[in-house]
Amino acid sequence: MNFFLHFNIGRSPYSTKPGNSSSGIKPVVIYQNCELEKARILRDNKNKPVVYRWVNNINSKTYVGSSVNLTERLYKYFSIQHLTKYKTPIHNALLKYGFDNFSLEILEYCEQGVYPVTREQYYFGLLKPEYNILEIAGSSLGFKHSDETLEFFKNSRKVSEATRNNLSLAATGRILTEDEKNKISIARKGIKLSDETRAKISAATTALIGVSVTVKDINTTLEVEYASLTDAAKAIAVSRTAVKKALDTGRTVKGQYIVATKN
Repeated sequence: MNFFLHFNIGRSPYSTKPGNSSSGIKPVVIYQNCELEKARILRDNKNKPVVYRWVNNINSKTYVGSSVNLTERLYKYFSIQHLTKYKTPIHNALLKYGFDNFSLEILEYCEQGVYPVTREQYYFGLLKPEYNILEIAGSSLGFKHSDETLEFFKNSRKVSEATRNNLSLAATGRILTEDEKNKISIARKGIKLSDETRAKISAATTALIGVSVTVKDINTTLEVEYASLTDAAKAIAVSRTAVKKALDTGRTVKGQYIVATKN
């Protein structure tokens, strides 16, 4: 079943009225049908730190999560590639039942200075969500790899030079602590770069992070601006290379996103 095309017209799609539950929690907003309200959900929650809950309207099972930017997180949920790649209970349930059979509740919009994962832990204890596999919000405690995965990590995992380069690119833009900066500075003392090398580094940096782009979702018509190709790639859960290729060729990413330079 193609759940992106599976509709349930009879359900009221959106409500700002507080909901009721046996826990006494009253959500700030309830989107009753996540398929019909996809565009509104993405638009309403751009750059908002949120604690949210998926509710399966068929069996009443739930999942509690948090994000410092809910729209960015939801782009991943609304990606078939992402859902099929990560075989967690909530991903499997969204694939099986479809977004039209799920409600999305905004449990809390976090105030400035309040870390969403802290509030997520509060709702964990209160709501006991069935689809969550972790015991502590924001950690991997309670998650167990299969024997095959553990064997792969132990004996078979080899990183190619290309992969090392990709990992290096992915780390670009990472914020370093003062201690990390000092260690790097000490390690690089005495290294002298030629003018040619400096020029290459400068050009590579500009090519990597110096292009502001807009990404338009052709399904929802939502258009979002990003400061760099890397930021855009993270938002739509693809590689930076895929975004750059789409920008150069004019093709869409995943048949859904149009990438253009900022005017």
